[in-house]
Amino acid sequence: MQKRIFLVFLTLQLAYINSYGQFFTICAKSGHKMEVMNEEALYDTAKVENLLFNDTIQTSQGSEREKELFPMSHGCEISIDRNVPVFVSVSTYPLFDLIQKRTTVCLPLDYMKENSGYGYRSDPVYRCRKFHDGIDLSCRFENVYAMLPGTVKEVHRGNRGYGNYVILQHGSLECLYGHLSMILVNEHDEVQAGDVVAISGNTGKSTGPHLHLRLRKDGKSVDPKPFITYLNDYIGDLQDRIASLKFGDKPDRKLNISNLAEVLEAYHVKYPRIVIAQALLETGYFTSRVCWECKNLFGLRRPSDGSYYRFDHWEESVKAYRDYVQYKYKGGDYLQFLDRIGYAEDKTYTMKVRQIAKTL
Repeated sequence: MQKRIFLVFLTLQLAYINSYGQFFTICAKSGHKMEVMNEEALYDTAKVENLLFNDTIQTSQGSEREKELFPMSHGCEISIDRNVPVFVSVSTYPLFDLIQKRTTVCLPLDYMKENSGYGYRSDPVYRCRKFHDGIDLSCRFENVYAMLPGTVKEVHRGNRGYGNYVILQHGSLECLYGHLSMILVNEHDEVQAGDVVAISGNTGKSTGPHLHLRLRKDGKSVDPKPFITYLNDYIGDLQDRIASLKFGDKPDRKLNISNLAEVLEAYHVKYPRIVIAQALLETGYFTSRVCWECKNLFGLRRPSDGSYYRFDHWEESVKAYRDYVQYKYKGGDYLQFLDRIGYAEDKTYTMKVRQIAKTL
């Protein structure tokens, strides 16, 4: 039986070998006639080398025919501009850099409203004056995010003090989130900015749902509000720059009192009613040459030569006003402050600003 099977198998193999000429695998064009190479030639090393490295093709009949595989005499010249890089690293693309920076920062909550500030206050539980070592943010069982990349230094669950809390270590900056309902990380975990580390709640010494945020810099307690404000401005600036690169230059927001008020609020400018009155007075109700050509709403000048600052968008002049003027303000009557720093040469300037502000 085995002998019979072997004979059948041998017969089939011989039949296959004798029919190799039916299977054409490579086709080479020569003039108006098609030359073919059958399967036998594929296994003939000499013929393959002859095809690849010589100018002739050996046919199955043994005749030799000139074959120019890659004719270089016909065609056009090719020039390569060596100043244009073929491979460009995506990390050098400006948009990539901005997106990378954006992914390293995050605000602690989706929506933030401060309930209680940093410093001495009347304690709502003990009814006495006590030091409040952080800020309380209004929220009700919402996601709490890591603001920066770091590690989880401590996780605590309890019903006293901060209640359930988690401490994140961001280099020399230490952040505590207190009164949590749920903690979603473990000690020594690595976290990235934007990771959900907890759900806010009402545990511990608390009179209602909120998030207690405490910051320590090099082991010393610091007011979190300036840091949060800076972080918010930094994120807003990154998002504006990303939008500008992705979609092109953004058109100027329409200049009117309503939009100016929104931009003042976004940049945390103090005394917005007075500042709006200043803008109206300086620009003649948004009609002056300096307003339209320099996008300068406040008549801001360079100390070096007295020329007006020029901005790409009028919103930038609002930020400049905050950075160049209001940083000097330390408290007290704001109009007197403007007089004291010599904001305008006109002696009746603040009186005019006050009159305009009353109409707003």
